[in-house]
Amino acid sequence: MARNFLTMDLDTVTVRVGEADTAVDITVYRDILSAVSPYFRSAFDGPFVEATDRSICLTDVTNETFRMFLQWAHSQKCQLSNGAAFPQHAILVQKPTRKNVEQTTPGSAELQLPHRTSSSPDAKTLPDTTVALDELDEHDGLRSLYHTDPEWINGYRLSLLSFLRLYVFADKYNVPQLRDDVLTAMIAQSNAWNWWPDIDRELLDSAHENLPPSSKFIRLFVLSTAYCWLLQPETCSATRIRTMMEMNEEFAFDVIVVQNQMLKDKISSEGMPLWLEDAVPNSCVLHEHRVQDAEKCRKRIRDQSQIFTGLIEMCAQDVLGITKESGEE
Repeated sequence: MARNFLTMDLDTVTVRVGEADTAVDITVYRDILSAVSPYFRSAFDGPFVEATDRSICLTDVTNETFRMFLQWAHSQKCQLSNGAAFPQHAILVQKPTRKNVEQTTPGSAELQLPHRTSSSPDAKTLPDTTVALDELDEHDGLRSLYHTDPEWINGYRLSLLSFLRLYVFADKYNVPQLRDDVLTAMIAQSNAWNWWPDIDRELLDSAHENLPPSSKFIRLFVLSTAYCWLLQPETCSATRIRTMMEMNEEFAFDVIVVQNQMLKDKISSEGMPLWLEDAVPNSCVLHEHRVQDAEKCRKRIRDQSQIFTGLIEMCAQDVLGITKESGEE
């Protein structure tokens, strides 16, 4: 059972993150770590050297990723939403002005979520009630301008790598709620910005190297690729499948399985949904729900939106830090 933050003691431990030559020591309240991770709780409360030394080394974690994790962990203490606004597209570019965006040349094709229309079979509309962050489907007037901005597209790609690093950290150090929260933030961002993850060799290689094939993070990319990228009209599906095979055969196989099931069910009208918004109506369909059940999870997402907007903003700031460092080199 995780400790209640309200009864947290003030004992501190030292976490050394990074490789030996660039390692950084970070002082953390022990209960902050123990409350969200059985791994850290066992390390610091059990009969291990970490408990005696009150320190632990995480050589495979960057300073930036660990600090994002800490910020997320601290956010769990706030039980009421702070009403944080949803981050807009501009957060991923250094100079987010309308003029800068309008002057860009067309880049990659927009990876929109295929939507049902009023003429589609069984068309539905959202009820006029407040919905959770990961159920929103908002499209602002500048979305197409940002979606043709190479700087924004690269920033989005880097933000996915930042999300992946957080998810890998949560997977390795047993932080199940963070795994679920990363998926919620990604799905909320994709819905609100009308831009779902594209396939990327670096992202796929890193995900498959650091996560099990059954990972929900990888599953999100399989669904996004099958429902969005593979169905884009600019290039034939066979060419795109060859591209996927060259990038990652295991991933390509999973995508093809989903697509074949979609086509089969389109004829039979049963089984696999025809639309991504039906396959992933909210992030809970990909959650493990090891900390909170589905009902409590939905309430938490509705009531504490700042947790998820905070994750999006942290990953965006990580991107800006990376691009700034690249520009200074």
